[in-house]
Amino acid sequence: MRRSRVLGAAALALAIGLGGLTAVPAAAGPTAADDLTIPSPPHQDPAPKPVHAAGAGLTMGRGWNGERYWQSLQDGREATVVPCPSHSDEVVFHGDSMACGVGPESAVSPDNTGPLTIRDLGSGTSETLTAPPGRAWMRAFSPTQALAAEVDQVGWLTLHLIGRGDEPRKDMVVTSPERFGTYAFRVRAFDRNGALVTYLKGSGGDSVALLDFATATLRPVPMADGVTSTDHTKFGLGSQWIAMENSGKVTLRSRSDGKETRTVDLADWSAKAVQPLGDWLLAQTGGGLSAVPVTGGAARKLLHWTAEKITVGADGAAYVVGGTDSTHWGVHRIAPGPGSAPVVEKVVDVPPNPAKREGLAFAQGQLAVGQSDPAWSVQGYTASVSGPPTVSQTPAWKCDLSVNAKVCGVQDAAGHRSVATGDGRFVSLLRADVGDCFGCHLAVNVIDAAAGGTVRQVLLEGGREMWPGVIQSVSGRYIMFTAAAKSTSRSYVADIETGKVLDVVPDWSSELWGSTLWQAEGSKGVVAGTDLRTGRITQRVDLGSGCRPHRIMAAGSWLYAACSSTGDGAAAFHVPSEKRVPLPFRTGQDYVRLGDGYLVRQEGVGLEVYNLRSGTAVREREISQWFRFYGVDWGIDRFGGRLAYTDAGQTVHLVGVTGNASPLAVIDQDVAATADFRQVKTWQARWWLSKPVSSWKLTVRNTSSGITTVVRTGTDARGLIAPAWDGKSPTGTYLFSGEYEWTLTARPADGRGAEVSTSGTVSMTRPPTGGRPPARP
Repeated sequence: MRRSRVLGAAALALAIGLGGLTAVPAAAGPTAADDLTIPSPPHQDPAPKPVHAAGAGLTMGRGWNGERYWQSLQDGREATVVPCPSHSDEVVFHGDSMACGVGPESAVSPDNTGPLTIRDLGSGTSETLTAPPGRAWMRAFSPTQALAAEVDQVGWLTLHLIGRGDEPRKDMVVTSPERFGTYAFRVRAFDRNGALVTYLKGSGGDSVALLDFATATLRPVPMADGVTSTDHTKFGLGSQWIAMENSGKVTLRSRSDGKETRTVDLADWSAKAVQPLGDWLLAQTGGGLSAVPVTGGAARKLLHWTAEKITVGADGAAYVVGGTDSTHWGVHRIAPGPGSAPVVEKVVDVPPNPAKREGLAFAQGQLAVGQSDPAWSVQGYTASVSGPPTVSQTPAWKCDLSVNAKVCGVQDAAGHRSVATGDGRFVSLLRADVGDCFGCHLAVNVIDAAAGGTVRQVLLEGGREMWPGVIQSVSGRYIMFTAAAKSTSRSYVADIETGKVLDVVPDWSSELWGSTLWQAEGSKGVVAGTDLRTGRITQRVDLGSGCRPHRIMAAGSWLYAACSSTGDGAAAFHVPSEKRVPLPFRTGQDYVRLGDGYLVRQEGVGLEVYNLRSGTAVREREISQWFRFYGVDWGIDRFGGRLAYTDAGQTVHLVGVTGNASPLAVIDQDVAATADFRQVKTWQARWWLSKPVSSWKLTVRNTSSGITTVVRTGTDARGLIAPAWDGKSPTGTYLFSGEYEWTLTARPADGRGAEVSTSGTVSMTRPPTGGRPPARP
């Protein structure tokens, strides 16, 4: 027979909270208002948007995943660019065309001797060319021809222009004044009229040449005086000029005859790219784009910041991605205007990507989110716990990596990111510096999200010998984690305020809830709750003799346990009613998390939310998107709260669950038994609660006189009530010395269930002020 064996009703109320099951209709589900969102701010770095080619439309890249698409400049319609076949990954773009089947940049390869397919991305039509035997496709084509090459038995390279479509010249041999081999041959740039190529000539040294498509001739282009190698040369092919840049000096040769020469000195600028545009030279320098007259004159700044490269369109204009910042970014067309001076026109807006978010920690309605935009920080948001559901849209607090790298920089580190304690703090593990010794001691990083909260490190007792593993569970002042010491790895429990490591040895399947450590006891299916303050077992829950718990979770009045490492026999247990709720699945331990009356399962490409509050596991919601791991892009508030997850657009969603959470309970307390105000200013008392409260009251009753005094009151509290009582009445006078019974009463913020009340005693001594205590009435 399955049963719940509890050592004392008061102990259970303190440790897990009493309450009955709440009926939830099977078809019930959260309303749309329950889905709160926190959109991500724009990333400070502009979104990447490479422009591969420009014609009637732009061929561009989307994000970092390599996806390409074509967008019309007339009506904005888009078409996805289908990748080249797997046997032909090399691709060349020009205008609205894409060529599949070309070879690598600097060699003639057997991989590019198959067919050449040229697609028109705007119309969706394509053309396939088959080269004669022994010919390989090179990286240049025009509306009527495509460049190919063949290698003779000695190793010399001969170029061919293969006619496309109705072009009558189907195979034109390119005449060249000198012989060259395949080594170092490269097409540097091309347009509809020709291509600029470089190669290693037979007599030694590098050579630059212009290939004219109409005449099928190769004409050498002299490099700058004293330059013999093209290794560090940047090239630009314009309609009037050919540009070659070395170390900030640009040599321009006339494209028509190669005789007329101009020189532009970019001074100390280091050019990323140069491109002739009419009688002007465009240069990407210092992060921006400038234009310099070829005939001499002052440079003009066209764009303050640019990214990627200069792309020459089929119309001869230059296309550059740039702007002033991430919210003023786009693709710009630069073309000659009145008087031939360049005119800049933005043709496509590039909206910023959202700031990257990674790492969620959630408890008592307080959410910590790791964010990169581009500096790393941990940002805190607050959700309402009563009244209409709301969540702050701007951070209530921020822990910046640049301010405290040790504590604030771990939210993106798998296995070490911050975890919510449920009392307004977020903790992580790290080897800390001690004096001049780097990483000498295991410490707990603590971020206090309360007003005026601190960011600090707590060195753990015996931490010099410990190397951190992962945080397994946290609740209030206690943290359970794995660490390696003296070649042995095991679990530990520590107090995050004092750094004291407790004298308990939890196994990897255990769970913390307040001051209770839940873990399997023996092999007969019993889960025991140990009070960490006394080291004594205060309660036991019998899961059945056939269950050997391999993973235990606790939240509110609920436990979860799987009876094998593969998830067999997984069930939830409502402790007060001794109700076992079977779960309709088996799953690994890393893919299930228990909240207060609900359970979230990561399965396949999404999340499933099971509501347990009716006594049956009801799948209430399914979120269909790809998730990585708990704490990375999803997490739960197990203190009577919600599910949080981040979508593909980096927006955080907070999802509610229908029905009532468990009754409010005090799950841990730390109350001083004496208060000698001759030596201390305040009486130290703290109570940790299972869910947020809307109001609370602390009274003290003199056990001799029976007089009760309200000494402190408060409103909202999230997980922790820690009043600072100075021994005085509300009128400002000290109470008389003697024995007092204190009583804390708190009301749940969600309005569900009765208020909680807990009591104890304190011996008070006030400063000497004269007078006698009142007599008992």
